[in-house]
Amino acid sequence: MSHKIGRLLGPLALAGALALLATACSSGGSTASDPPAQGGSGSSATVTINFGDQEQEFETLLTDSGVLNGASYKVSFVEFGSGPLVDAGFAAHRIDVGEMGDLPASLAVKSGLPVTAIAVSLPIGASEYLLARPGVTAISQLRGKPVAYTTGTAEQAFALRALHSAGLTQKDVQQVNVTLQELGTALDSGAAYASVVSVEQKVDYEQIHPNAVVLATESTVSPPSYGYLLGDNSALANPAKLAAIDDLLKRVVEAENWAKSHQAQWVTDYYVDVEHQTPAVAKIILAAGGTENYVPISSAVRSALQQVVALMASAGAGSDYSVAPLYSAAAEARFAAILQEVPQND
Repeated sequence: MSHKIGRLLGPLALAGALALLATACSSGGSTASDPPAQGGSGSSATVTINFGDQEQEFETLLTDSGVLNGASYKVSFVEFGSGPLVDAGFAAHRIDVGEMGDLPASLAVKSGLPVTAIAVSLPIGASEYLLARPGVTAISQLRGKPVAYTTGTAEQAFALRALHSAGLTQKDVQQVNVTLQELGTALDSGAAYASVVSVEQKVDYEQIHPNAVVLATESTVSPPSYGYLLGDNSALANPAKLAAIDDLLKRVVEAENWAKSHQAQWVTDYYVDVEHQTPAVAKIILAAGGTENYVPISSAVRSALQQVVALMASAGAGSDYSVAPLYSAAAEARFAAILQEVPQND
């Protein structure tokens, strides 16, 4: 699903995120200390997988699709407001699995978190946009102008990709650094000439400003933007938890297949009931994307993330470092086998 990411996780920022962790969980899900939330009905299973979710996306998908029925383990969804807070959940040993975008995944390596990439995905259609206010029609026009994106997020990495496509860097614009939830507001208020927005924020803005121009999407910039599921290394070293996590990944792919074949229900269950969009707007959102394909963790995936780090460093937004510790040949082989076992719907 789409990936909601938050603030920068360098070593010091990680400490700050940990301080905020107690308030990071939304009311829509459990905390890691709550009773397990999902699993086989009446199951006596002793294994619980604590899943770091964002905005109830995976919780809604896995629950409403019914794919968790009959699982021999339980899944406790821990809801976070951003990818770096998911990373903080790993650091605090609160979660076994967590979802995030590419930049927070790379920053997990920089922060020394003991995690491994266990699944990656690519969105179908665009889920992030560089949207400009009316009158701005080209990225080159943003030189010296305020542009909104959130530091340390996948949105920042996307913004730098878009700027790079026009020969600009982060230093060539004035960043408006607001929360993910405020990115659309920054554009609407006039605080920014352009903003990296989600599909929901794009639709909302275009309802009022139909002449707004999309300057870039994920499909028009490079390298590709992959979504990540990370696993805690101690959980992956536990045979019982590893077996449960591998089975859960199969069910995640099955749930994504369900979303593709039950689009009307998915629109209602998530975009309307959770995201509080109107049914009409929700259909526009889904037409723009809303689903994704899981792909093998290949050299292309690893290279794309290393390019993100290099792009950040060249823009003066971080240092260059290797993302190799995030990857494991064993984890890659297990996920490749899962994708062979569970074919994906187009």
